[in-house]
Amino acid sequence: MVKKIKQFSGYYGCDKCTQRGMWVSGRVTYPEVENLTLHTNEIYRTEMARRQKDEAISMSPFVRLPLDMVNQFPIDYMHQACLGVTKKIITEWMRGERNVRMSAGQINQVSQRLLSLRKAIPSCFPRKPRRLEDIDRWKATELRQFAVYTGKIVLKGILADELYDHFMAFSVALSLLLSPNLAVEHNSYSSELMTFFVAKTKELYGDHFMVYNIHSMLHLAAEAMNFGTLDACSAFPFENFLGKLKRLIRSGSQPLVQVAKRYVEQANFPHIQSVATKKLKVTRPNNAFILREGKCCVAMEEREEMDESGSPKILCKVFEKSEPLFRDPCDSRLIGCFKGQSRQSVMKLIPEQQLTRTAIMVEENQEIFFLAVLHTI
Repeated sequence: MVKKIKQFSGYYGCDKCTQRGMWVSGRVTYPEVENLTLHTNEIYRTEMARRQKDEAISMSPFVRLPLDMVNQFPIDYMHQACLGVTKKIITEWMRGERNVRMSAGQINQVSQRLLSLRKAIPSCFPRKPRRLEDIDRWKATELRQFAVYTGKIVLKGILADELYDHFMAFSVALSLLLSPNLAVEHNSYSSELMTFFVAKTKELYGDHFMVYNIHSMLHLAAEAMNFGTLDACSAFPFENFLGKLKRLIRSGSQPLVQVAKRYVEQANFPHIQSVATKKLKVTRPNNAFILREGKCCVAMEEREEMDESGSPKILCKVFEKSEPLFRDPCDSRLIGCFKGQSRQSVMKLIPEQQLTRTAIMVEENQEIFFLAVLHTI
């Protein structure tokens, strides 16, 4: 709206490429996947100048600023990948056509697996997993949690193999683009995975499924390349701060005045702000970590010994021989997904400063799964 261009529901609704949408089953879809002509800042400004002259439309006020009107307006993965693509696919598994729909028993199985993971989710996640039946009320953080982390585990062996492989391509690509260490280095591979995902979506779910949110995944890798990671250009920080503002309001009367007064109070009396207590790294579910050399560990006990830098040492259960959790579409160790055996572990003292890469640890029979936390917000 601020760019004064077509909405996503228009025939030219994509502001990243020039593809013209097609009307299918009551909605605009984008069937083309490859060989797309990308918009540029020059094309945008030329087109807007022509439309202003021919159609007498108003120009965006941003045009007067030295901005790139394409690259500096990034795709927001919170709305388009999480609330858009992930939710749409899960809903299709539950209520879609017979060839992609799970049975009531399968849905219940996935839900039970999700609930069993609640005790394994560390405090860096604001919400615990919920049942699939609550999908209409899932928040963006829950959908991200499913797309990047838990979905890989709970769908295995229940969702049809072809659908699972399709979801895994999306999950791995999104995982790569969320990691500051991987988003740029493996950008081309994540782009290939997203291209495969979008192309396969048309084959599995039909032409009507190729809506703007699905199409926008083709441009997601470019956003991560431009900004370093998807979290650097998402709406998650904005939404998180809205929650902080909401907690400052005590009644429905004059909310803006209340927020302003609370900020003045915090500025004048900083001691009234709550002091965050240091969370111990030796309690479940916050004691699982991925070490620099790719090994996994569980912090057990804090010791009095210090290393050379003065950092306390933590007694950890280290899994020396870890294996990839999966090998398709890539070796899962690339995105921090490991599988270990309880009997193949040793106790070691590790400096606390090395325990920086938090992980989700899931125990299943004699096997233990570690999923590195990739998102930063």
